[in-house]
Amino acid sequence: MVEIDKVGFAYTSGKSVLSDVSFRVGDGEFAVLLGANGAGKSTLLKMVSGYLKPSCGRVLYGSEDVSAMSAGMLAARRSVLEQECALGFDYSVLETVMLGGFIRTDSRFPLADAALEALERVGLAGFGERVYTKLSGGEKRRVQLARALCQLGNPRGKVLLLDEPSAGLDPAHAHAAMAAARRAADAGASVIAVLHDPNLAAAYADKIALLRGGNLFAFGGVSETLDAEKLSAVYASPCEIVCGGGRSVAYFPPKK
Repeated sequence: MVEIDKVGFAYTSGKSVLSDVSFRVGDGEFAVLLGANGAGKSTLLKMVSGYLKPSCGRVLYGSEDVSAMSAGMLAARRSVLEQECALGFDYSVLETVMLGGFIRTDSRFPLADAALEALERVGLAGFGERVYTKLSGGEKRRVQLARALCQLGNPRGKVLLLDEPSAGLDPAHAHAAMAAARRAADAGASVIAVLHDPNLAAAYADKIALLRGGNLFAFGGVSETLDAEKLSAVYASPCEIVCGGGRSVAYFPPKK
């Protein structure tokens, strides 16, 4: 379980990025952070991951304060997909994924087998011997997601944090990435992802956190949060909810 308790963050210059944000994501739940550019989504995820220390408030994994956990303890409890993952060496795809698995605490399965399984989950079966640095941007993104899944190991009681997992992916592979995250939640992980697409969030998430100007504008289930009025306010752009084929879709018409 992840608890975000009255968290705020300000730079040393005094500029506030986040203020008084509180919500919980239980084991087995998938929460998505939505909001306009600059709303504080990635900053919040960095605090949940332990990369940034809150200026006020706290982040808990269960009853443990993330700020008090060592790097080793964090690596054993959570796995992170960052926005940008630089890798300059000519590792194979399999070796790249295994880098995440080396810090796993559970060793019930051979590491190479776990890495191959993670690659299959993100639609990259058969890519193991290819050179990572020669892949396309979208393929690299999926390899890094596989690395995060491999590090997670047994998801139960763990935390999976994803910063724009669908960035640079075509629709089919974006859905594959989200389905892999959904499976981790279904297996017992607390999953938190930053997304830009409300419709992709609606298809996979249990909970939605809407951020606006560094504040938590709304938090709750999909039906509670993804309505036209709230989305129009959060994105400062008119939104319509279009119904058809048994589904509701958020649509942002072009500005005239």
